[in-house]
Amino acid sequence: MSAKKNILVSSLIGIGIAAVTSCLVSLLLLAKGAGSLTMTIGEYSQMLAGLVLVGIGFGLPSIVYQNDKLAPAYQVLIHMGTGCLVMTLVSFWTGWIPVKAGFWPAFLTIAGEITVAFIIWLIFYQHEKKLAQQMNNRIKQLKKL
Repeated sequence: MSAKKNILVSSLIGIGIAAVTSCLVSLLLLAKGAGSLTMTIGEYSQMLAGLVLVGIGFGLPSIVYQNDKLAPAYQVLIHMGTGCLVMTLVSFWTGWIPVKAGFWPAFLTIAGEITVAFIIWLIFYQHEKKLAQQMNNRIKQLKKL
């Protein structure tokens, strides 16, 4: 796959994951008793722009995993560091972080966002690890033949 295609695919996957996560968080807030989610067209547009930026913020840097010369720890640091930084900045811009509520609610929101990001990363990590194991097992089987 070409580099441009990798960048586009990684960004689109990131945007998709951000969209699904946003929908799930909205449903969770409604189930928790938030009442209703109402916003102006401007607020909705800002939220969608933020969602796209967060998706790109996590999706685009994920291409570092294709660089075998980088140690895995650096790959994770670059990918998740960039994504979490973009997500936090966007969260302040969009108002997702309740700054007016005080330090602790804002801090807990940021911590929650980062926790969710790492849970999503962990799910993908486990999937890729299992896939690599299956491929290695298959290669071993083929060598025995």
